[in-house]
Amino acid sequence: MLSANVVLVTALLYVALLFGVAFVGDRRARSGRLGWLRSPVIYTLSISVYCTSWTFYGAVGSAARSGLEFATIYLGPTLMFVGWWVLLRKIVRIAHAQSITSIADFISSRYGKSAALAALVTLIAVLSTTPYIALQLKAVATSFQVISNSGPDTLAGRAGDAPDFRIGFWIAVGMAVFTILFGTRNIDAKERHHGVVAAIALEAVVKLVALLAVGLMAVFGVAGGAEHIFALASPEMLHAQDAFGPRWVAVTFLAAGAVVCLPRQFQVTVVENVDEAHLRTAAWMFPLYLFLLSLFVLPIAIAGLNYLPAGADPDMFVLTLPIWASRHDIALLSFLGGFSAATSMVIVACIALSTMISNHIVMPLALRLRWVPQNAGGEIRGFLLASRRAGICAMLALGYLYFRLSGNSDALASIGLIAFVGVVQVLPSLVGGLFWRHANADGAFAGLLAGTVLWAYTLFLPSFGGDLILSPRVLADGPFGLEMLRPQALFGLEDLDPLVHAIFWSLSVNTLLFVLVSLRREPRPLERLQAALFVDVFRTAAEAAAGLLRRSAATDDLSALAQLILGADE
Repeated sequence: MLSANVVLVTALLYVALLFGVAFVGDRRARSGRLGWLRSPVIYTLSISVYCTSWTFYGAVGSAARSGLEFATIYLGPTLMFVGWWVLLRKIVRIAHAQSITSIADFISSRYGKSAALAALVTLIAVLSTTPYIALQLKAVATSFQVISNSGPDTLAGRAGDAPDFRIGFWIAVGMAVFTILFGTRNIDAKERHHGVVAAIALEAVVKLVALLAVGLMAVFGVAGGAEHIFALASPEMLHAQDAFGPRWVAVTFLAAGAVVCLPRQFQVTVVENVDEAHLRTAAWMFPLYLFLLSLFVLPIAIAGLNYLPAGADPDMFVLTLPIWASRHDIALLSFLGGFSAATSMVIVACIALSTMISNHIVMPLALRLRWVPQNAGGEIRGFLLASRRAGICAMLALGYLYFRLSGNSDALASIGLIAFVGVVQVLPSLVGGLFWRHANADGAFAGLLAGTVLWAYTLFLPSFGGDLILSPRVLADGPFGLEMLRPQALFGLEDLDPLVHAIFWSLSVNTLLFVLVSLRREPRPLERLQAALFVDVFRTAAEAAAGLLRRSAATDDLSALAQLILGADE
């Protein structure tokens, strides 16, 4: 068994390597020598931040419990990138033209620079991402305990009755230091972080190599070949009749939407993109990466179910199977793969969220309350950097707090999908704003608010089993005994999977209100201008402006629009 000191030293050396890569990348970018930093391969590998420890460890656990359902997590992003010409290309083109810095900035810009809308998207992102950060901390802490402890609990995939919160704390501190050093060194108008992207690309390679190594060991080192490993599979695991149902469609849809709406995904896919042509490479290379990452998920799950002790945690098969086989070198590599998956997600998420918190919550309040002079450029710059660093620390503190409060809770097991449902509430406003000129800020705000409330009521709070806000009685009988308001059987819609139920109600009401409230009034002048720039982004600025001014509008609106267009041209 590997000692805790060996694991710790290896992890520290790996972190030092990441610091070195980020430092070199950041230094080259600051001196203008981008070179390989502008490579489409680096860009595509950075998009793999989608694959967190939940994907690295949890995909095998999902395969062991639910068979083929695990594939939906890979299928959704694959469909989105294969069809990049429809949506991703337009989003990236707009982001370049408008100097977009986050998904909150994107939504706000489309709907007339709405500050309230940007703040709401930011709050939704924080609410959805906090438990996701806790999940990464738990995964790393648990994997460290498993690989560095011996005894019967090790092969059961646990190192005790609860995760070691001290490990989680120091991991959070290390992530905060790294993110502050390389994510907030300066204020860039386009918010690009070349050093961080280079480090994330390296981590993408590490987690892929680690998962492939475990898979090859499971198939050829343990089972003796592909035929033998699949002969051990139970009929239920490969039975597709129950897999391709409403939940399959729902999770595929969630994964496709999340690869755009998650703050960290928007950061690496859109904000960090330096050349729109890189999407052409990502359109085939990222699906290939996901395919290779998922290639051995089923074999590892089958081997874990057949060779590890009864009751072993499926979420830890990737780590406990090499330990059982006495392949401590592969076990250590597997630990580094899971560590990479967790740290890359947390680092990029904190960069994206700190930017959103600073730009759309802290800075507007600071200017309104006169914490900083409005025309003092140097003071504002310093305040922005300080607020972003504080935002990073705050996000990691919230994640750690959630980890402490629910470290022994089963709620974290499915928190990835729960977070996906939260962030895809942005999808109706995002897609509608790209193709529908009449969409306005009121509709977007109403839809987002209602959808988020319904997500929290029907899925997020019930996931705690009555331990947070909603009591067991409310879950069973509804508030005040009103059965029609039961969180997981709202308005009598019963016999649905809780995830499907929550998606149906939250996104249906979200989309309906977005459309109906938008139709109640005409877009304001700035909303009309932004709608033209977003919807007609592939036309020239002159064509878009001419098309906008040809539409019927009040004289005052036309005058305001003309001034805005002339100002933009200058």
